[in-house]
Amino acid sequence: MARLRFVLRLARRLVRSRELARSASIVFVAGLAVMAMFVTLRTLSLSGAQIADRDLGRFGASVGYGSIVLPPGEDQFALDVRAQALRAGLADSEVMLSASSTQLATTPARSVAMLEASWQDRPFPERYELLSGRWPARPGEVVVTEPQDAPETADGTLPLLGGKVTFTVVGTAEDQFSRATNLLVAPGTWATLDPSLAEGFPVLGAQPLLLWSGGDAESAVTAFTTAIGDYTRRSPTATEGADALVVGGTLRFREQLLERPERTAIERTPAGYTIPSLLLPVAAVLLVFGLNDRRFRQTTTRLVAVGVRPAAATAAFTIAALAWCAAAAAAGAIVGTAIGGVARAVIAQLRDRPSGPIEGLTAPPLRLLALVVLTSVCAGAAIARRKERVSSAVASRSRPKSQTASTAGRRIRDARHLLAVAAWCATVVYAVRVDSPAKAMILSGVLTLAVLLVIPDVLDLVLRALPEGGPRSRLALRQLAADKLRAGAIVAILTVLLGASMGFLTLLDTLIRTTDQQAYPDALPGQVLLADRASSTLPPPAALLRAVDASGVTDGLPRAELAWLFTTDESGIPTRSVTRDGHNGNLLAVETAGEVEQLIGHSLNPTQRAVLAEGGLLVWADAPDAPTSNTRLAVKEGDKVTSRTPELPVATVDVPLVEWRTGTDGVTLRSTANNLNLPVPRNTPIILTEVSEGAARAMQEAVGRAGIDAQAVRIYVPPKPAVPAAALLATAAGLVILVLTAVFAATRAQTRTLRGYLTRLVSIGVPTTWARHVLLYQYGILIATSTLLSLSIALPPTVVIALQISGFVLSIPWAQLLTLLAAIYLATALAALRSALSLRAHGQTSTGV
Repeated sequence: MARLRFVLRLARRLVRSRELARSASIVFVAGLAVMAMFVTLRTLSLSGAQIADRDLGRFGASVGYGSIVLPPGEDQFALDVRAQALRAGLADSEVMLSASSTQLATTPARSVAMLEASWQDRPFPERYELLSGRWPARPGEVVVTEPQDAPETADGTLPLLGGKVTFTVVGTAEDQFSRATNLLVAPGTWATLDPSLAEGFPVLGAQPLLLWSGGDAESAVTAFTTAIGDYTRRSPTATEGADALVVGGTLRFREQLLERPERTAIERTPAGYTIPSLLLPVAAVLLVFGLNDRRFRQTTTRLVAVGVRPAAATAAFTIAALAWCAAAAAAGAIVGTAIGGVARAVIAQLRDRPSGPIEGLTAPPLRLLALVVLTSVCAGAAIARRKERVSSAVASRSRPKSQTASTAGRRIRDARHLLAVAAWCATVVYAVRVDSPAKAMILSGVLTLAVLLVIPDVLDLVLRALPEGGPRSRLALRQLAADKLRAGAIVAILTVLLGASMGFLTLLDTLIRTTDQQAYPDALPGQVLLADRASSTLPPPAALLRAVDASGVTDGLPRAELAWLFTTDESGIPTRSVTRDGHNGNLLAVETAGEVEQLIGHSLNPTQRAVLAEGGLLVWADAPDAPTSNTRLAVKEGDKVTSRTPELPVATVDVPLVEWRTGTDGVTLRSTANNLNLPVPRNTPIILTEVSEGAARAMQEAVGRAGIDAQAVRIYVPPKPAVPAAALLATAAGLVILVLTAVFAATRAQTRTLRGYLTRLVSIGVPTTWARHVLLYQYGILIATSTLLSLSIALPPTVVIALQISGFVLSIPWAQLLTLLAAIYLATALAALRSALSLRAHGQTSTGV
């Protein structure tokens, strides 16, 4: 007990060290970052109750959505479901109809969702808030969300479906979960629509949904299935309805959503909280011990000289460091929570849905403190086991390792090497399983652990490889060699932060680039594609062609028949198709090389023209395994190859991503297809070129006025720029801010640690300029090593995901990475400049004394 009291008194003395307190600032930064990201990412995640309010409203369950589609004018199904629900004893029930392809009378044509329900009874009180007017009560009345995006007329009416339908706007509302335009209509509105609308708008349909509170699920499934059966029996055009098994699969319960809500932003973005919450506290505490290792050894030498046992000195230092680290972590957690609260308020103003509740706020700080305590105890135990003789002299770089490492040290090194091998093997094994961005982030965490375990070896190689070109570099290198624990701790924390930030920026840029590649227009600028509304591969209906010709804007415009080389049966299922041998992409065909140029939007070169003239094929330059020599085509019936063509000449051609070329690999001439007996459809879509923007809009307007879906006239509309998820943006911003803060803090801590050593150099006659050069040279070595190691963490996960997942486009944002590195080096330079000025002032004071 007396020994314990002595250790605690000694620790109380050591805890007064300003240098120890200042070095713990990095733990404060780690705690702040962990808690700020936790609160921010929880804000971006809806709770189960919020999801239930969004999808179920005030009801306890729903069933039926997606099991049947009703045509316009269907007036009996909703009544039947209500009657069956009442007969089944379902209390407080509601039948909602959702028609997601309701076309606004706008140009370019745009579809929105129309939702029919008894809105006066407030079925979704937490989702829709009435802003003006009243809720719709009679068929044909509508309340509009985001009304600025809907073309309401001066007399308060809303034209739809090419003007064939007009609703009366009786109010506006706000959707708390979305900023999309929704049309909230009164019960009976769908039944009042003209059934003939289905001819001009073939994709227009309503999906019914039964919501209720009270009553068992089996009765609800039976009620909905019975209504489907009655509908299919009385409707001559209806297909066979869904059975009870299919309908039962659409059940959703409030209790299920409360117990198992959708994945949170923390689960979807491991790099934002999960991985940093484990690595940052450990690395920060190790940095504290590393920065104070030299001072601790010097203090231990003095204490041992006056009779204190080494174990007692080690325990006292560990307790003192633990106290400061725990206090810094707790303070960082409190400040981080406050910063997260500020971010939460900002996010609430910017987002189009409510902020998620902050649940489980006690677990992250407790885990943070537990990691700090555990790491401190482990670090103290490692120091206690170290049997190296404590010496204040700088160790020689040339001294053989066997003379300085104890048996325990060698065992620790061997254990670390075994763990490193296991971590690298785990990295390789897990890389094969990566199939999502979240798993790529986890791979980044495993790779970070593997890199951390080899940092001492890498640092040793770097120090041995760098030449001692002069006295200043010799001083810098030998001082680092004598204090490798401190240098390794600094490299470790910087590697973790740099690797995480650069890796996430790379992954974010790849996700944005991939999204951009997947968002493409229906046609190229100056083109208009006339096709069936259901599919751009099918020919347009005759009524659509008459409406377009009647617009008077197509006269003199070049046009081409664009054939997809496959044939279908009466139900539209492909019977014969042609692809490149060994591939699945379809092929296109047009009449002439000039039409190919109209199609792709630029001229062909002589080689490409010659290939077409010789009966060859032009393959898209970005097609999978685009050939550079002759290739064969395979004719298929279903998935079975029935014949192959002789080898054909091939050339590649650049074509921008556009909707009409999706699923295809290239284009040839119709004469070539006929000569090779390839499947060529009789009727094909038509593509018009050299169309002005005004003429394209006039075609859509003419088709809409004719009562035909205007979106069957596919015109050029620039795709919206990709906007990544808010959780990804918040994570990227948080990591960048964290790395800059940590670099500055670590640099300042490094300078304070070396100040005594550099001051002694100045006191024995070494110029202050030399001391500053030693300081800067060490900064350069540590940050350059960290940068190289961080690149080995940052790039592989994104490369793996681009290789593993089809459609991902690898994109390395070199400009952003260089900007980040420049900012890091600038922060280092500022810290070094401040430290150098402090050294100069201190040196002048010492000289004056």
